[in-house]
Amino acid sequence: MTRKAVVGIGILTFLSVALSSATADVRRERTQRRPDVLEIGDPYPISLRILGREASHITEMRSYVATYGPPDYAEIQEVAPQWPWESYEVRLYYMRRNLETDFGHAFVSPTLPNFGVLKYQSDIPPDKRHQIEIILQARQEPAPAPAPQPVARPAVQPETEDARMEALVARIEAAAARAEQAANKAAEDSEAAVRAADRTSTILETLSESPPPSTPAHRARQHR
Repeated sequence: MTRKAVVGIGILTFLSVALSSATADVRRERTQRRPDVLEIGDPYPISLRILGREASHITEMRSYVATYGPPDYAEIQEVAPQWPWESYEVRLYYMRRNLETDFGHAFVSPTLPNFGVLKYQSDIPPDKRHQIEIILQARQEPAPAPAPQPVARPAVQPETEDARMEALVARIEAAAARAEQAANKAAEDSEAAVRAADRTSTILETLSESPPPSTPAHRARQHR
C-alpha cells in the first residue's frame, strides 16, 4: 500500500468519526405527543417578519393567522423529511387560548407550490409554556441603561517660564491701564471743581457790585 493511499484512508477515517460525533450531538427525538415525527435539533424562535414569509407558502397557516391574529410566540422545528412534507414545521403558540398549532409545507403538485396545512393542534405542554413565558418576559423588560462613562479631562500642561513672564506682563499692563483711568477721572473731577468755583466767584462779584433794590421807605428818607 502506498503512502498516499494510507494518508487517504486516514483522512476518510477521521472525517467519518467527526461526522458521527457531530451527528451524535444533535438532538433526534420522537415525543409522546408527536410519535410520527422525528424532531432534529432544538427549535428556534422566529420573528413576525419571518412568520409572514413562511405563511406566504403555507396556505392554511396564512388563513389561520388572518382569522385568529398573529401568535404570541412562533418557532421552527426541523424534522426528518417524510414525503410529501417539508423538512421543518412552523409552530405557533397562543398563550391566552393555551393552544399550539403546527403547520407544514407539502409538495403536492407543481401547480400548487404554496400548499401547506395544519399538521397538529393541542394544548401547550406545561414545560413549553413556562419556557415561552420566560422568553416573552425577557422581551418586555427594558434593556439596562449603559453605565455613565467618566468624562475625560484635558491634561494640564506644566507652566513654562515664558508663560509665567507673559502672565506677569499682562497683569502689570492691566494694572497700569486701571491706574491711568483713575488718574484721568481724578483730573476730570478736579477741572470740574475749578470750573464750579469760578462760576461761584463770578456770581458773588456780580451781586456785590449791583445797587441795593429801591424800596418805598428808602425813597421817603431821600425826600426828607
